[in-house]
Amino acid sequence: MRPENGVNLGIIQVHKRVIADICVAAIGEVEGVSMARNVALEDLCGLFGVRRNSSVDIRVDPHGQVSVVVKVLVRYGINLADVSRRIQDVVMTAVEKMADINLRDVHVSIQGIERA
Repeated sequence: MRPENGVNLGIIQVHKRVIADICVAAIGEVEGVSMARNVALEDLCGLFGVRRNSSVDIRVDPHGQVSVVVKVLVRYGINLADVSRRIQDVVMTAVEKMADINLRDVHVSIQGIERA
């Protein structure tokens, strides 16, 4: 987070789930891409009252730098390299804009191809 000129009123903490939700919303705006989900894991977590998005993994290193791994499905016929770069751009921009967190990296894992 970048320092602001002003009075320090305390600490703001952003939970990993919030960052994951921002990532999912940003990826939803990329045409031809959907999230790869592990429905069984999400349903099992839901039984215990835990909300888990298996398609986004947030990693924080010991120095406090944040990395994101997103698992997606891409529609058949779309250039994988181009859509991967687009996903990286929209995720990085959305997280920086909404949470004021500069991501170290955004890794895109294409889990499969969807046929329309």
